[in-house]
Amino acid sequence: MSSTQHFDIVFTGTGLSGLSTAIALLDQPELEHLSIALVDRDDKNKNDRTWCFWAQPDELRQMPPVVFRSWPHFQFHSPVHSEQLNTRGYTYNMVRGLDFYTWAKQTLAKYPNVVWINDTVQSVDETSGTVHLSDRSITGSWVLNSALTPFSVVPNYRKDDFVPPFSTNAAQPPAQTVHLLQHFKGWIIRTPKPVFEPDSVTFMDFRVEQGDDTRFVYVLPFSTTEALVEFTLFSPELLSGGAYVEALHDYIRTFLKIDHYDIVEEEFGIIPMSDYTFPNHTEGSRVIHIGTAGGFVKASSGYAFKRTQRRARAFAANWARHGRPDPSVMRSHWRYPAYDAVLLRVLNDKLLPAHQVFGYFFKNQGAYNVFRFLDEDTNFLQDLRAMSAVPIWPFVKGAFRFLWSKWRS
Repeated sequence: MSSTQHFDIVFTGTGLSGLSTAIALLDQPELEHLSIALVDRDDKNKNDRTWCFWAQPDELRQMPPVVFRSWPHFQFHSPVHSEQLNTRGYTYNMVRGLDFYTWAKQTLAKYPNVVWINDTVQSVDETSGTVHLSDRSITGSWVLNSALTPFSVVPNYRKDDFVPPFSTNAAQPPAQTVHLLQHFKGWIIRTPKPVFEPDSVTFMDFRVEQGDDTRFVYVLPFSTTEALVEFTLFSPELLSGGAYVEALHDYIRTFLKIDHYDIVEEEFGIIPMSDYTFPNHTEGSRVIHIGTAGGFVKASSGYAFKRTQRRARAFAANWARHGRPDPSVMRSHWRYPAYDAVLLRVLNDKLLPAHQVFGYFFKNQGAYNVFRFLDEDTNFLQDLRAMSAVPIWPFVKGAFRFLWSKWRS
């Protein structure tokens, strides 16, 4: 019988968080000798997603060198407020999944102590650090997990019509939690004549029919004749595929004033937005949860790329400095998850429409302060100023409902 292969670190999942954290760790001279196994059933050779983030110039230079497009100007539209945002140096940036995966693979290929395992993670024993794969097991002194979550964070769906076939025996979000989905369908369209401003992104256009959900559109131009137009919703369930198509056609015709265009590429994605506290570590466990499983996705917005880079760098630097991993470095201060939870409660219980929340937020705070608040770069006094930008009573009600739900659970 062959012995079980052992590694210093096993990564279960090689998406954004797994690859970013592995590279951040190996970038530390004190840690570059660690033996690492990267386990995933997918070989990451497709452009399966895009990530976007805002950043100041100094922080942009710290990001992986894979930014596909960058825009210095932001347009915001809602019934409450419309303007070209004064971002005071922030740019909006796009990263394509395949570009990131390719860069990460090339970077990790420099390390002979890194092993790739193309297999499915069946389960992980938190006490022993044993990772059970489809036909064998491996062990890690530490397991950094982004593949397994305590419940299904996004539904399975049939790609022909996007209707989710929920399984009756699938683990569901815990009772008393708010669990919304940010789901979006995007088209890269090409027009026969110039219509787009290549240096200006439409960052949230709430002028579309809201229905009973939160609905808005992004427009990210690649040139004067090509742009990604993305219809986005916050809601508990997906729509039928035809509803996304109809909304995109209507927006392009009504707001972009474009009648003739070709659809060059399509994308569809789902991001969880939950007030559930994803624990990234429990005492005595060899498993540290990262990515969605570790709460890396910003619950109130769904943004994760820059947040993941920040957490990976801080975690790696702390490990190198102290000689052992400290999962607490990757957690937000308690007040930010609380803010996110209250906003989700406001949106879920329809206490105030999102177009008013974000409209008043940008109108009364300005984009620079909004981005700092969403990046969790503010102090408590600045948080209070930010919260004063929106009508207070819906959020007071949301806060009481959130506290009541926590007490009941």
